[in-house]
Amino acid sequence: MNKNKLVASIMPYLICILAALFYVYDYFIQVSPAVITNQLMSAFNIGASGLSVLSACFFYAYASMQIPAGILLDRFGARRLLSVAIMLSGFGVLLFGMTHSFALAGFARFCIGFGSAFAFISTLFLASRWFEHQYFALIAGLVQFAGCLGSIMGEAPLAHVIDTYGWRHTMITTGLMTTVLALFYWLVIRDHRPGVQIREVVQGKGFTHEWNRLKEVLRISQVWWIALAGFFCWVPVATLGALWGVPYLMKSYDWTNTKAAGFCSLFWIALGLSSPLIGWWSNKIKNRRLPCQICFTAGLTGGVMIIFAPHLPVLVTGFALILLGTSAAVQSLTFGIIKDILPAAIFGTASGFTNMMAILAGGVSQQLVGILLALTWAHEMLNGVPFYQLYNYQVAIVILPISALLGLWISLFKLRETHCEQSYPESEAESICHG
Repeated sequence: MNKNKLVASIMPYLICILAALFYVYDYFIQVSPAVITNQLMSAFNIGASGLSVLSACFFYAYASMQIPAGILLDRFGARRLLSVAIMLSGFGVLLFGMTHSFALAGFARFCIGFGSAFAFISTLFLASRWFEHQYFALIAGLVQFAGCLGSIMGEAPLAHVIDTYGWRHTMITTGLMTTVLALFYWLVIRDHRPGVQIREVVQGKGFTHEWNRLKEVLRISQVWWIALAGFFCWVPVATLGALWGVPYLMKSYDWTNTKAAGFCSLFWIALGLSSPLIGWWSNKIKNRRLPCQICFTAGLTGGVMIIFAPHLPVLVTGFALILLGTSAAVQSLTFGIIKDILPAAIFGTASGFTNMMAILAGGVSQQLVGILLALTWAHEMLNGVPFYQLYNYQVAIVILPISALLGLWISLFKLRETHCEQSYPESEAESICHG
């Protein structure tokens, strides 16, 4: 094998791994508030509701940019967009670590989410251009696994670092290190294989205008059901994994911050391992719906169990976290189904819409938990920080089994089986072809 062929064989892996590093960072910074809840409430003089707003700013910015990000990817490619996005996200982390203003902290989290909005779908965009179709669901799962590694680093290890250096110093250092990635993105990433042309006309219908891309995506009903499945599967990620899981476990078992964060890593390990495995299994059995149904059933079971965590042995609670992490693997399957039913020219837009719905679940569910905590709070204070009883958390996280039940209903009755084949839904192919 000569040098050119060796480089050509390595480039798909190098480009996608480099893009996935942004997703690792995305998860790391996304879950970081979970291990500094008390510090943030003290620093900005807020309670659970205010903390939920602060954390949710990330998700709302992230969600609001998913459709524009998908459209921009289809138009401009990933190289330029990723380089700018990671710089913006790094600026947000720096500002978050430096400010003493709640409003500026919210703006900083918004900037972080705005930049991070390009992380996941850009990686999938590049994977769709550099790898064969049959590997896509597996790659989506592997990318999800990479993100979960970021979440694991953003909990117990981050808690240890923060205990040593303080949360502000840690955030500022992270923001400075983030900007280094931007240079590598610009130098290494390319949008597609050399000599490959991506057609702007698919099945006789032009997609040269971004609005037409979005209209074509939104007029397909199956896209909405896929996106809703992604919405409900992501509720435990945002509520338990990204914010409230650590304080809930601390309250349930009287654990330290670091110990609770380490135990909560079981959720992320389960999500990280199950995402590629579910994608691989789905491809092997040529079935998309059955894996979704199994995942949501796991989420329903784990959601009911976790509510009773204080009265369960620790190992049983750990199993509940594993079930809940497994349920979120549905998200990687949703992108596989999108890839099955839509042409390449609108894949970025469609994946952006699907990811928007999942991330929107983060903002909505985090704030809902915060509202439920505030409504059931007895106005107790401890060291100047609102003190929440175990009962308050148990009432708030009832949304976990409810969301899993709704997702299971969609996967049973609304998702159309594609058998992992790339083809349009029959009833809608005609409208795409002839407008």
